[in-house]
Amino acid sequence: MTVAKPAPPSVTEEIGGEESGLTMSLPHPAPVLDERLKAALYLAQWHLDRGERHEAFRLFAQAAQSAHPAALNMLGRAYERGWGTPRDLERAIACFEAASAGGEGWAFYNLADLHLTGQGVPCDPARAHDAYVEAARRGIGKAFNMLGLLHEEGFGSVPANIDHARAYYEAGMTCGDRAAGLNLQRLESAQAGLSPKGD
Repeated sequence: MTVAKPAPPSVTEEIGGEESGLTMSLPHPAPVLDERLKAALYLAQWHLDRGERHEAFRLFAQAAQSAHPAALNMLGRAYERGWGTPRDLERAIACFEAASAGGEGWAFYNLADLHLTGQGVPCDPARAHDAYVEAARRGIGKAFNMLGLLHEEGFGSVPANIDHARAYYEAGMTCGDRAAGLNLQRLESAQAGLSPKGD
């Protein structure tokens, strides 16, 4: 089982602090994928990467019959993106909700994106923030970047806080998210009074 890297203290404090309304218990981990299911998901992704979307969808749907959170999440992505099937946000959301209930970090991230943009659900920045927090708690580096953006700009009920934004970008960068590193660099340049090239 893979254990997520702990977040830096400043991020951890907010994740478990009063601002988010969440407690600092360990996240419910997704169950371990057995090798047969891993192979099925890898094969589905292989077909998707080659533009064989109908075969990829068939394999994602077959894998999702296991009810494993990772497989449900990928089926949700297929419905969300229209990979080999008509785009169906209602089914995508149902898959993401089932996968997130099983502890899948990417499902929380995908739900957060939908709540942030209002696709298939009402636009709700507070719910998006909470779902990004849950994704970040499960080691999804891109979620740290999105939390940084929400805190840098302030969005809906999330107040602007540059220190929190910086902490989230740093955490995302530590998790290997390239966009978080670029956003941290941009933020530091802006705070130093420098304008990044191209602006």
